[in-house]
Amino acid sequence: MGVQQLDRMAVDERPSDDETALDASTGAPCYAPTRTKPVLHLGCGKSSRDGCLNVDCVELPGVDVVWDLNRHPWPFGTGAWHHVIAWHVLEHLDDVVQGVSELHRLLAPGGRAEIRVPHMAGWGAWNDLTHRHFFTRRSFDYFKRGHRWNYYYDFAFSDVRCRNVFGLGRSACLNGLMNPVVNTPAYDWWLWKLIPCAEVEAVLVK
Repeated sequence: MGVQQLDRMAVDERPSDDETALDASTGAPCYAPTRTKPVLHLGCGKSSRDGCLNVDCVELPGVDVVWDLNRHPWPFGTGAWHHVIAWHVLEHLDDVVQGVSELHRLLAPGGRAEIRVPHMAGWGAWNDLTHRHFFTRRSFDYFKRGHRWNYYYDFAFSDVRCRNVFGLGRSACLNGLMNPVVNTPAYDWWLWKLIPCAEVEAVLVK
Protein backbone atom coordinates (compact mmCIF):
# COMPACT_ATOMS: atom_id res chain seq x y z
CA MET A 1 0.00 0.00 0.00
CA GLY A 2 1.38 3.40 -0.93
CA VAL A 3 1.61 6.53 1.17
CA GLN A 4 -1.89 7.66 2.10
CA GLN A 5 -3.14 11.23 1.72
CA LEU A 6 -4.43 12.94 4.84
CA ASP A 7 -7.92 13.58 3.45
CA ARG A 8 -8.83 9.90 3.56
CA MET A 9 -8.61 7.01 6.00
CA ALA A 10 -6.93 3.63 5.69
CA VAL A 11 -9.35 1.45 3.79
CA ASP A 12 -7.71 -1.95 3.60
CA GLU A 13 -10.18 -4.35 5.19
CA ARG A 14 -11.61 -1.75 7.56
CA PRO A 15 -14.09 -3.25 10.04
CA SER A 16 -17.55 -2.49 8.75
CA ASP A 17 -18.56 -0.67 11.95
CA ASP A 18 -15.77 1.91 11.64
CA GLU A 19 -15.99 3.74 8.33
CA THR A 20 -16.16 7.41 9.35
CA ALA A 21 -13.44 9.64 7.95
CA LEU A 22 -13.72 12.20 10.75
CA ASP A 23 -12.50 11.90 14.31
CA ALA A 24 -15.42 12.32 16.69
CA SER A 25 -13.27 14.26 19.17
CA THR A 26 -11.30 16.58 16.88
CA GLY A 27 -13.53 16.66 13.79
CA ALA A 28 -10.42 16.18 11.65
CA PRO A 29 -9.68 13.46 9.07
CA CYS A 30 -8.10 10.50 10.78
CA TYR A 31 -6.84 6.95 10.42
CA ALA A 32 -8.14 4.01 12.42
CA PRO A 33 -6.91 0.44 12.98
CA THR A 34 -7.75 -2.17 10.37
CA ARG A 35 -7.63 -5.95 10.42
CA THR A 36 -4.34 -5.96 8.56
CA LYS A 37 -2.82 -2.94 10.35
CA PRO A 38 -4.05 -2.98 13.96
CA VAL A 39 -0.90 -1.37 15.43
CA LEU A 40 0.16 2.28 15.05
CA HIS A 41 3.91 2.64 14.50
CA LEU A 42 4.99 6.26 14.94
CA GLY A 43 8.33 7.54 13.65
CA CYS A 44 9.11 4.28 11.89
CA GLY A 45 11.87 5.70 9.69
CA LYS A 46 13.43 2.86 7.68
CA SER A 47 12.16 0.27 10.20
CA SER A 48 8.58 -0.13 9.01
CA ARG A 49 6.77 -3.23 10.27
CA ASP A 50 4.27 -5.61 8.79
CA GLY A 51 0.92 -5.43 10.57
CA CYS A 52 1.40 -1.77 11.47
CA LEU A 53 0.24 1.57 10.14
CA ASN A 54 3.72 3.01 9.66
CA VAL A 55 4.10 6.77 10.13
CA ASP A 56 7.05 9.07 9.51
CA CYS A 57 7.73 12.66 8.54
CA VAL A 58 9.66 11.48 5.47
CA GLU A 59 8.24 9.47 2.58
CA LEU A 60 10.34 6.30 2.83
CA PRO A 61 9.74 2.74 1.61
CA GLY A 62 7.15 1.10 3.86
CA VAL A 63 5.75 4.38 5.23
CA ASP A 64 1.94 4.47 5.01
CA VAL A 65 1.30 7.98 6.33
CA VAL A 66 3.61 11.00 6.07
CA TRP A 67 3.01 13.33 9.01
CA ASP A 68 5.06 15.73 11.11
CA LEU A 69 4.31 14.77 14.70
CA ASN A 70 4.93 18.37 15.78
CA ARG A 71 1.58 19.16 14.13
CA HIS A 72 -1.41 18.66 16.40
CA PRO A 73 -3.76 16.96 16.59
CA TRP A 74 -2.27 13.83 15.04
CA PRO A 75 -4.55 12.37 12.35
CA PHE A 76 -5.38 9.15 14.17
CA GLY A 77 -8.67 8.17 15.76
CA THR A 78 -9.37 9.14 19.37
CA GLY A 79 -9.62 6.07 21.60
CA ALA A 80 -9.21 3.83 18.57
CA TRP A 81 -5.83 2.20 19.12
CA HIS A 82 -4.97 -0.63 21.50
CA HIS A 83 -1.27 -0.70 20.66
CA VAL A 84 1.00 2.21 19.70
CA ILE A 85 4.76 2.00 19.16
CA ALA A 86 6.86 5.16 19.51
CA TRP A 87 10.54 4.22 19.54
CA HIS A 88 12.90 7.19 19.55
CA VAL A 89 10.19 9.68 18.70
CA LEU A 90 9.55 11.84 21.77
CA GLU A 91 13.10 13.16 22.01
CA HIS A 92 12.64 14.80 18.60
CA LEU A 93 9.39 16.62 19.39
CA ASP A 94 9.12 20.30 20.24
CA ASP A 95 6.77 19.52 23.15
CA VAL A 96 7.09 16.14 24.89
CA VAL A 97 4.05 16.67 27.12
CA GLN A 98 1.87 17.43 24.11
CA GLY A 99 3.18 14.29 22.43
CA VAL A 100 2.39 12.11 25.44
CA SER A 101 -1.04 13.74 25.65
CA GLU A 102 -1.65 12.75 22.03
CA LEU A 103 -0.65 9.17 22.82
CA HIS A 104 -3.17 9.18 25.65
CA ARG A 105 -5.89 10.52 23.34
CA LEU A 106 -5.30 7.85 20.70
CA LEU A 107 -5.34 4.89 23.06
CA ALA A 108 -8.45 2.90 23.87
CA PRO A 109 -9.05 2.14 27.56
CA GLY A 110 -6.50 -0.50 28.52
CA GLY A 111 -4.45 0.24 25.39
CA ARG A 112 -0.69 0.59 25.69
CA ALA A 113 2.00 2.77 24.20
CA GLU A 114 5.49 1.29 23.93
CA ILE A 115 8.15 4.00 24.12
CA ARG A 116 11.91 4.11 23.80
CA VAL A 117 13.91 7.28 24.36
CA PRO A 118 17.59 8.08 24.99
CA HIS A 119 18.79 8.09 28.58
CA MET A 120 20.45 11.35 29.53
CA ALA A 121 23.69 9.53 30.48
CA GLY A 122 24.15 7.87 27.09
CA TRP A 123 26.40 9.23 24.35
CA GLY A 124 23.58 8.71 21.84
CA ALA A 125 21.43 11.26 23.65
CA TRP A 126 23.90 14.01 22.77
CA ASN A 127 25.28 12.67 19.50
CA ASP A 128 22.13 13.36 17.46
CA LEU A 129 21.69 17.10 16.97
CA THR A 130 17.95 16.66 16.33
CA HIS A 131 17.43 15.46 19.92
CA ARG A 132 15.64 18.11 21.96
CA HIS A 133 14.99 16.16 25.19
CA PHE A 134 16.68 13.56 27.39
CA PHE A 135 15.14 11.18 29.90
CA THR A 136 15.56 8.99 32.98
CA ARG A 137 13.50 6.01 34.05
CA ARG A 138 11.51 8.35 36.32
CA SER A 139 10.56 10.84 33.60
CA PHE A 140 7.26 9.17 32.74
CA ASP A 141 6.15 8.66 36.36
CA TYR A 142 4.60 12.12 36.27
CA PHE A 143 1.98 10.85 33.81
CA LYS A 144 0.70 8.10 36.13
CA ARG A 145 -2.65 8.53 37.82
CA GLY A 146 -2.11 9.24 41.51
CA HIS A 147 1.44 10.56 41.15
CA ARG A 148 1.99 13.48 43.48
CA TRP A 149 2.84 15.82 40.59
CA ASN A 150 0.36 14.58 38.01
CA TYR A 151 -1.87 17.57 38.77
CA TYR A 152 0.17 19.50 36.21
CA TYR A 153 -1.56 17.58 33.41
CA ASP A 154 -5.17 17.08 32.37
CA PHE A 155 -4.62 13.40 31.53
CA ALA A 156 -3.15 10.37 33.28
CA PHE A 157 -2.31 6.75 32.57
CA SER A 158 -3.54 3.93 34.78
CA ASP A 159 -0.11 2.27 34.74
CA VAL A 160 3.41 3.38 33.87
CA ARG A 161 6.28 0.88 33.72
CA CYS A 162 9.83 2.03 32.93
CA ARG A 163 13.31 0.59 32.96
CA ASN A 164 16.77 1.66 31.93
CA VAL A 165 18.58 -0.35 29.28
CA PHE A 166 22.38 -0.41 29.49
CA GLY A 167 22.51 -1.40 25.84
CA LEU A 168 26.10 -0.54 24.99
CA GLY A 169 27.85 -2.93 22.65
CA ARG A 170 26.53 -6.26 21.46
CA SER A 171 27.47 -8.34 24.48
CA ALA A 172 24.30 -9.95 25.86
CA CYS A 173 26.31 -11.06 28.89
CA LEU A 174 27.55 -7.55 29.68
CA ASN A 175 24.13 -6.03 29.18
CA GLY A 176 22.58 -8.74 31.35
CA LEU A 177 25.02 -7.91 34.13
CA MET A 178 24.63 -4.16 33.89
CA ASN A 179 20.85 -3.82 33.47
CA PRO A 180 20.16 -4.57 37.18
CA VAL A 181 22.78 -1.98 38.15
CA VAL A 182 21.32 0.81 36.03
CA ASN A 183 17.85 0.18 37.47
CA THR A 184 18.68 0.98 41.08
CA PRO A 185 18.02 4.12 43.15
CA ALA A 186 21.79 4.52 43.46
CA TYR A 187 22.06 4.76 39.70
CA ASP A 188 19.24 7.30 39.54
CA TRP A 189 20.93 9.49 42.12
CA TRP A 190 24.64 9.38 41.27
CA LEU A 191 25.96 6.29 39.45
CA TRP A 192 24.70 7.67 36.14
CA LYS A 193 27.60 10.11 36.34
CA LEU A 194 30.03 7.17 36.15
CA ILE A 195 28.20 4.53 34.09
CA PRO A 196 26.54 5.34 30.77
CA CYS A 197 23.11 3.99 29.90
CA ALA A 198 21.69 3.88 26.38
CA GLU A 199 17.91 3.95 26.63
CA VAL A 200 14.79 4.20 28.70
CA GLU A 201 12.00 1.77 27.83
CA ALA A 202 8.49 2.66 28.96
CA VAL A 203 5.05 1.15 28.65
CA LEU A 204 2.14 3.53 29.30
CA VAL A 205 -1.27 1.93 29.81
CA LYS A 206 -4.41 4.04 29.54
